[in-house]
Amino acid sequence: MTSITLPIVKQKVSLSTVILMGLAALGAFVALFRWVDGFSLVSNLSDSRPWGIWISFDLLVGVPISAGAFILAATVHIFHMDKYRPILRPALLTGFLGYLMVILALLVDLGQPQRIWHMMVYWNIHSPLFEVGMCVMTYTAVLFLEFSPPVLEKLGWTTLLQYLRKISIPIVILGVTLSTMHQSSLGSLFLIVPFKMHPLWYTSLLPLIFLVSAIAVGFGMVIFECAMSHQVFGGNVRRDIFEGLAKGMLISLSLLLLIKLGDLIVAGDLRRLFEGSFQSAMYLLENVVGIILPISILLIPKLRKDIAWIFRAALLTVIGLVIARLNIGLVSMAGVPYVPHILELAVTVGLFSAGILAFGYAMKNLPLEEA
Repeated sequence: MTSITLPIVKQKVSLSTVILMGLAALGAFVALFRWVDGFSLVSNLSDSRPWGIWISFDLLVGVPISAGAFILAATVHIFHMDKYRPILRPALLTGFLGYLMVILALLVDLGQPQRIWHMMVYWNIHSPLFEVGMCVMTYTAVLFLEFSPPVLEKLGWTTLLQYLRKISIPIVILGVTLSTMHQSSLGSLFLIVPFKMHPLWYTSLLPLIFLVSAIAVGFGMVIFECAMSHQVFGGNVRRDIFEGLAKGMLISLSLLLLIKLGDLIVAGDLRRLFEGSFQSAMYLLENVVGIILPISILLIPKLRKDIAWIFRAALLTVIGLVIARLNIGLVSMAGVPYVPHILELAVTVGLFSAGILAFGYAMKNLPLEEA
């Protein structure tokens, strides 16, 4: 791997790390610029398009790709399926970093981010957005507690570590409850726009679709991160773990397909799939890439036992989720044409670059392999 030497720290750093650091720094600079001078110079948001790439990608994608944390926490600690314990901590790390990036993205997107504390004081219990906000804040704190054991082990704080282990089950149950609530409530947010959202996407089942798709991509993201960590950091890839995750992904994807197809049939909107519009093409794309192709791969017994093909199915599932959430946030909505400003993209790329750097640092310096 190409590397360079930084003159200040006298340490070789890979070129990819330097690039990620540069992208993260650029994103931080643009975010600071937005906080000082407002939206007008760094985004193409408008009254007709108040939610752009920061919500459609950073929030609607960032939250579900972190779902592997609550899935594996429940699998290991509640259902006592200990064969998945070796990958629990990396999944919790991904979830924790994912939620931190979501929070940072929201602070950039909010018109008055300094007033975020108002939500904790002036409760609007009838708003799905209030429920999402409270759950995200609380669940981020829960993820911090769930991920803290490797940090405490590194620091040698055994007393606090023993205390956390005693209360681990209530923490996990709270985390699963909170994550389930706000994964579905993200879908509830869009129920208030029945006349602005395209019929292919608008349905009263949006909360259920958001939850099931998050579970599917949670399995997919864990498979993806395990495979990539193996390539970058080494270690063994246990076939039985991958096969188990693939089975969970197949079940959740199949359920998701049945829900979406059944909803279109009941609503009488199945014909819209073939109307030839841009919206119908994008709807077909998200479902073919993110649901039908992965299911087709995993239904073949030989491929379902092949780690390479499991990885491909997981990658397709993640890509499909990204397309689906961008479709919901951008393509399905009526309004003036919107193309993200280059500086909007800089913030998004910067956040994910910072997340990758933090993940790599933790993998190298924390005891994340739990036997």
